[in-house]
Amino acid sequence: MTAPRHALRVIKKSARIALRRGPVRKVGNRVRRRVSTVSASGRDTLVDSVFMPAAHGSAARVRYAGVLDGHTLNLHAVLPDEALPDEAAPDTAVPASLVFVNGERRVRTEARLRRDAAGRLCASATVLLGADIGGLPVTEGRWRLALELAASPATVRLRLLGDGSPALAGPTRARTTCPRTGRRHRLGISPSGQLRLTVAPPLPRAEVLRLEHSFTGASLLFATYGPAGRGPGDGGAQPVVELVEQERRLLRRHAADPLPGDDGAWRVAVPLASMVDTSARQVWSFRLPRPSGGGRPLDIGLRDHDLRAPRRVLTPPRFTVRAEDGTFVVVKPQYTRRGALQLVCTPRETSAR
Repeated sequence: MTAPRHALRVIKKSARIALRRGPVRKVGNRVRRRVSTVSASGRDTLVDSVFMPAAHGSAARVRYAGVLDGHTLNLHAVLPDEALPDEAAPDTAVPASLVFVNGERRVRTEARLRRDAAGRLCASATVLLGADIGGLPVTEGRWRLALELAASPATVRLRLLGDGSPALAGPTRARTTCPRTGRRHRLGISPSGQLRLTVAPPLPRAEVLRLEHSFTGASLLFATYGPAGRGPGDGGAQPVVELVEQERRLLRRHAADPLPGDDGAWRVAVPLASMVDTSARQVWSFRLPRPSGGGRPLDIGLRDHDLRAPRRVLTPPRFTVRAEDGTFVVVKPQYTRRGALQLVCTPRETSAR
């Protein structure tokens, strides 16, 4: 790399770091966190002081609700004391159901009743979402959630009032996108405070599944969702992955092969031994052109995850390949801030210290 080009890269990187750590950016982040905290507190107060009293025992208070792995809904709610009539069977023996309502459609699944340490009657449910993966047949749209108790002499129906998904702390976060179908599941509350599940179609996306390497190259396994996710089994064409080296404006194209048993998963061979320049450092990235030829190509990366710091936790280890001229090159996989996968290739002579 020439000196002026290297200096320009250093200046650009320093400018990005300064902007990211600048006082204006920090103030903006603090304001956003403060607004989010105040908004959540306001919703909580509204539910407790307005919606719950107005329900007169016909609503349950959601204490926790989240879709943590992209397709499994976990819910815990506290029922009002007057939820069951006095002549009903023992409360934990009453059959309960979690009901999803979308217009005239009703979908039910089992819920469990129990008493907590404070003696309150609670309901909990764990629901797999999506008929195509063996779960509940909830389709795209907005679904209101409620509880039904098969008590005697009449069925008791309770609305579920709450704040939606909680703000989780720690290294993990809620994962709303299904890793198998790409559908998005988001929990929220309606204007009347009722818990609501919104199911949205998958966005065009290309996600890294695994990176395998050998002494002469690597293989990238990735999955596609949305319009880009059509495989040969459902009329889609075989994708061609573009390998891009931005610094030298290099572009290579390699066809991807389908993985057996999954029309949306692919493998592309990366012949690093014949690609790398053994005289300078190179950074290769991967992208997928749109099937229709319109719009920006999709970067192949890692966005569908449940970690707050995937670049530190999920980055594959570095490895070494032998180029065609016999030179050894160190390959360091990394993810950009936007989640795109890159392979940083450095000849061993320049990386040894």
